[in-house]
Amino acid sequence: MDLPASAYETLFEDAPAPLVLVEPETGEIEECNGQFSELVSSGRDDVVGYELAALASAPEDVGEDIDSALYGDGDAGEDVRWQLRSESGSAIPVEARLSAVQIDGNDRVLARVRETTADRRTLEQRARAIDTAPIGISISDPGREGNPLVYVNDRFEALTGYSSEEAVGRNCRFLQGEDTDPATVAAISDAIDAPEPVTVELRNYRKDGTKFWNRVTIAPVRDEEGDVTNYIGFQEDITERKRDEQELELARDLLETVPIGVLRTDPTPDGDFEYVNPSLVSLLGAESIEQLREYRVTDFYVDPEARQKLVGALRADDDGRARHEVQFETLDGERKDVIVTASLCKDETGTEHVHKIVQEITGRKHRQQRLERYERLVESLPIGFFQNTPGPDGTFTFVNDAMVSMFDADSKAHLREHSVSDLYVRSDERESFSEQLLRDGVVTEREIELSTLDGAELWAAVTAIAREVDGETFFDGVVQDISERKQYEQRLKEQRDNLDVLNQMLRHDIRNDLQLVMAYAGFLEDKVDGEGREYVETIQESVDHAIEITQTARDMADVMLSAEETLQSVSLRNALEGEVEEIRSKYANAVVTVDGRLPETTVVANEMLDSVLRNLLKNAIQHNDSEIPEVQVSATERAGMAVVRIADNGPGVPDSQKDTIFGRGEKGLESEGTGIGLYLVETLLDSYGGDIRIEDNEPSGSVFVVELPTAEQDPRV
Repeated sequence: MDLPASAYETLFEDAPAPLVLVEPETGEIEECNGQFSELVSSGRDDVVGYELAALASAPEDVGEDIDSALYGDGDAGEDVRWQLRSESGSAIPVEARLSAVQIDGNDRVLARVRETTADRRTLEQRARAIDTAPIGISISDPGREGNPLVYVNDRFEALTGYSSEEAVGRNCRFLQGEDTDPATVAAISDAIDAPEPVTVELRNYRKDGTKFWNRVTIAPVRDEEGDVTNYIGFQEDITERKRDEQELELARDLLETVPIGVLRTDPTPDGDFEYVNPSLVSLLGAESIEQLREYRVTDFYVDPEARQKLVGALRADDDGRARHEVQFETLDGERKDVIVTASLCKDETGTEHVHKIVQEITGRKHRQQRLERYERLVESLPIGFFQNTPGPDGTFTFVNDAMVSMFDADSKAHLREHSVSDLYVRSDERESFSEQLLRDGVVTEREIELSTLDGAELWAAVTAIAREVDGETFFDGVVQDISERKQYEQRLKEQRDNLDVLNQMLRHDIRNDLQLVMAYAGFLEDKVDGEGREYVETIQESVDHAIEITQTARDMADVMLSAEETLQSVSLRNALEGEVEEIRSKYANAVVTVDGRLPETTVVANEMLDSVLRNLLKNAIQHNDSEIPEVQVSATERAGMAVVRIADNGPGVPDSQKDTIFGRGEKGLESEGTGIGLYLVETLLDSYGGDIRIEDNEPSGSVFVVELPTAEQDPRV
């Protein structure tokens, strides 16, 4: 059976998979579900209308992928990889599957997004949840004079107009303005002294002077001894609710049970406003009843003839009643769909009047249009959407066209003839999936081996939620064919295994043999004279160079074999001092100095930070053509970043090479090396969240400037 229109909206909105619909000509987001807006830490209204490419670190890639999906250059079953940015600026690596769909005859591109970040830490999630909570949150410190604010979140700033810098350090009483209400102050004081959270409603002022009603809940935070350490305040703008209460109270005074637009006019073609209630004033965008009476009723009809048709229908009806659906245009130009119910009557003097009830249905019409849109959207999705019943077998109650295609069915009815377990290669896995979904309420990206109706096997990622409808439980979910990805992962595993073997060879066999050659060359050094000694020195230099290459190659292999980031807090001072001492002992002809005292700070890195510093120091000496190579090392800390400068008196780096020298295989000036040392440096710094650049040194040489995030407030360590 096909679902009602409302179910399509639920399937799209409540889908655990992030979905976003893009207008390809402008690149703007035309629709998205809650999962996508949550992914980028923004509200839906903040995302819709925004260019999708503007959310990515490489906008041109997003634009090209959208064009490929629209014009058939790309494979609709192939994932593309992007890096999006959340509202806070943090990077979000994702995989997206794009396909062209038609909505109302217009080309659109639908993206199904899957986050690939391996380690989203709980602390970061909680901090972001507080910062972006849809309710104002503030924290005050009772241990300081005046009980000042020490924290406010983004919603507090939006609610009051005061930035965090303007609010922190001040008592929250400043929101009450100059005309502070003593009763309000007393109520807040009582709430602060209360042992349990207390809620008060008070009038506050925004930074621009506008008033708003604030519903404040004050909750004490206590330590283990029961002493209050902080007060948390939750602020909610209830201005609209207060205004509604006041309008409803006025409506009850005027017309006890009529909370909709009411007016009385004369039956002339244009019609004068004889009486209007406040609801109608608001509906028509007027500021007051007096302003509304400056106009005629027909002025608000988009089709002026509709007014005359209504009056004619009233006179033709035996009961003098009529009803029609029309469009009004408000004073500010907004068009609204309304239903007008009218009656024609006479007063005691025999004068005719038309009484009307005006009910806005704009929201209902828009909702109907949205439901139809979601129905078409779900049917056009390039990924399988389904609804089925729980249990070891399970029965399909809904499938979209993509499901029919994915499982080689002749039609939706054909696919629904089969139980859900018929699509599982292992029937016991269907039972396990059903039990987990009933227990947890949601299953995300579970990889399952499925079979089409023709017997072809495929790997699929299944995401589903358990939902109760009229007391009956259903599973709503999506199915994505990941067979190609599984094959890719298998190839990647084989490549990693091969790389691991090569790494073992570098660590043991080749390095041991090189050490043995070096030892024998040292033994021969005192046994030969003249030209023979030169040959021994050449052997020693070549072996030393080969050992350096194997060490750098081992470091690269370690980075490539690392399954995930293992970042930690590392002492920058210890790392620098250790590598400076090692480079001094290795290059006795060079002068390596430290400018000033190195800061005692910790940075976000890992044990490979030594390799970063070692490669930069060796680079400053090995590519130095001065008679006496000089290297100066300094370090400072600013704005949450540690900055290390390694300056040399060598030939310098031309401007044309400053942006490319860190590329894989790039070599320094007149270098005979492999070029992987600086590539390793940039690769590691990127994984730390750091950066590197090259500046000119005066009077000659280069300065390699390394920036590393400090670990003090970084949530990753």
